[in-house]
Amino acid sequence: MFFYFSVYKITFLLLYFNFCLTQLVYNESDKYFSQGGFFKVNTIKFLAIFTTLSASIFSADFNYLGTKQPYSVKEISTAPTPNGYKPFFVNHLGRHGSRHLSSPKYDVSLYELLSIAEKENAITPEGLKLKNSIAQLMEIEKGNYGLLTEVGVKEQKEIAKRFYENNKEIFGKDIIASSTYVERAQQSRDAFLEELGQYTPNINFKVSTNNKKDILLRFFDLSPEYEEFSENGSWKKELNTYSKSKNFNNEVLNQLFSKDFVKKLESGEFKLKDSKGKVVLKNPTDAVRNLYDLYIIQANIGKNLGFGEFFSEEQLKWYEEVDNLSDFYEKGPGKNGEDIATNIALPLLENFIVTSDEAIKNQNISANLRFAHAETTIPFITLLDINGYSAKEDNMEKVYERWLGRDISGMSTNIQWIFYKNDKNDVLVKILHNEKDAELPIATTMKPYYKWDDVKNFYTNKLK
Repeated sequence: MFFYFSVYKITFLLLYFNFCLTQLVYNESDKYFSQGGFFKVNTIKFLAIFTTLSASIFSADFNYLGTKQPYSVKEISTAPTPNGYKPFFVNHLGRHGSRHLSSPKYDVSLYELLSIAEKENAITPEGLKLKNSIAQLMEIEKGNYGLLTEVGVKEQKEIAKRFYENNKEIFGKDIIASSTYVERAQQSRDAFLEELGQYTPNINFKVSTNNKKDILLRFFDLSPEYEEFSENGSWKKELNTYSKSKNFNNEVLNQLFSKDFVKKLESGEFKLKDSKGKVVLKNPTDAVRNLYDLYIIQANIGKNLGFGEFFSEEQLKWYEEVDNLSDFYEKGPGKNGEDIATNIALPLLENFIVTSDEAIKNQNISANLRFAHAETTIPFITLLDINGYSAKEDNMEKVYERWLGRDISGMSTNIQWIFYKNDKNDVLVKILHNEKDAELPIATTMKPYYKWDDVKNFYTNKLK
């Protein structure tokens, strides 16, 4: 099985190879100088290849994270503003930043399983190593479950800074900022505003926190039909079957436990619960899935605890694909003929249209900022029909090829509708997805800028 090396192991191996190969070169007699010279060149090539390979091995510990992918900006919108136009308002939706584990679940259940194995002398040295790593994670998570991490705070602050730098002309009027009642969404809002306030000290922030019955930002909680679809939709049975087409349970668990202990886990002997009393680990699949869920959270806390060492790259890619399918069918485009997962976001789309029109008419708001969750952003982004993200797919094998949750709605994902006007009060809008220009299926001669009337009509038709 392919394992990920630590930086220290990589460094040691590189130094050792360099020493051995250098000695071999310089111990050659003068008559072999030309061969030695040739060998030096190839030594350098070898070391370069080895260094590149080793770096890619280590960096893989932060790949295949699905929608737990921390926010990163490789490029931002650079399209020049059309002549005669200036920005005056931004309508915004953002997902909360990188976070801690949502609750004591994957960590406590797997730690308990490893502790049981240790008492029964059925744990391997690798299992003890994992147990210690989970103990470190649990110490970090103590008092922090569900909250924003330092990584998440930094994400929001950096987005806010660029938000100001790229739209300086809009400021001078009030800014509306709301969030869901969940604390990490509030923390994201507050981090964003704290940074923005450094550049706009005289602007009034109208800050609010929505209640639990939140039709705009937590619509997924308020629809019985959607709840039924989420729990019992046909997609779920199909995904369950698809997820069983590959099984890496033994490959992962045999590193951690004796084979007899794995058999006990297979027999259903264990029913380990989370902090709320719900059984979250009862079989090998649960154990491996819980370990993967620990793997994908470590980048959010900015610390590599080594959970990736127990997976091959093929396995990590597979578990991300399964999670990706769940997001696609439960929250995103889904299958042909199934629209409930995205239609529940129609109230938010209507709110974007209404608040945009109000800002255009009244000229009294610089920005309307909203902070929510992946369950909010994925349906909303799908409704927007940007960048081809809304295409449906019945064949599960094809989804991972063209729709990646990590790109569409990773941590701190954001949508910005930026409005521009000229002296004649003609209004254009540009939509950014994660600070990059988005493409709409609407005719325009000024891409990525679109006439607001055209965009409004396009989205209003979706409300009918």
